[in-house]
Amino acid sequence: MHDNLIKDIEKIIEDIAQYYGCYLVGIVFVPARRDSGVILRVYVDAEGGVNISQLSDISKELSMILDVKDLIKFKYTLEVSSPGINRVILKFNDYKKYKGKRVKISLKNKIDGRLNLIGEIVDVENNEPDKNPCIKIFDEIENKTQIVPFFQIKKGNLLVV
Repeated sequence: MHDNLIKDIEKIIEDIAQYYGCYLVGIVFVPARRDSGVILRVYVDAEGGVNISQLSDISKELSMILDVKDLIKFKYTLEVSSPGINRVILKFNDYKKYKGKRVKISLKNKIDGRLNLIGEIVDVENNEPDKNPCIKIFDEIENKTQIVPFFQIKKGNLLVV
C-alpha cells in the first residue's frame, strides 16, 4: 500500500536510530480509530535492549524531520517502540535470523483454512531471484510443515513463552 513511502521513511530512521546506538527493526502503518488517520508504528532495538530515553529521542527527531520533509500526506500518529518480548518480525532476513525459533504468523489469505500458524521456523527459501521467498514453518496445530510465501505474511511474532 505505502511501499515507497515506507522505504523513504526507513532511510531516515536508520540514520537516526544508528546515532542513538539502535537499529531499525521495521515500520508499519496501522489503521487507527475512525477519523484518526493511521498510526505509523516504528520498531527499534539495540544490542542489550533499547531504553526509554533512546525511544524518546528517536521519536522527537523523527517527528521533526517528517514534519519538515512533509513526506506523509495524510493524517497519522507516530509511535516509536521496542519490538517487545514477543518481538515483531517484519523483514524476510529476520525470519532467517530466527530460524529454529517458535513464531506466530498471521496470513493475508488462508492456508488450509487458517489465517494463523504457530510453530517453529524450519527454513527460509530464497534460492531463485525470480521466485518469491518462502518461509517453512512446522505447524503445531496440523503437526506438519507448511510453506508460506513471504508476501502472504501479514504479521509475524516470536513466541517467547
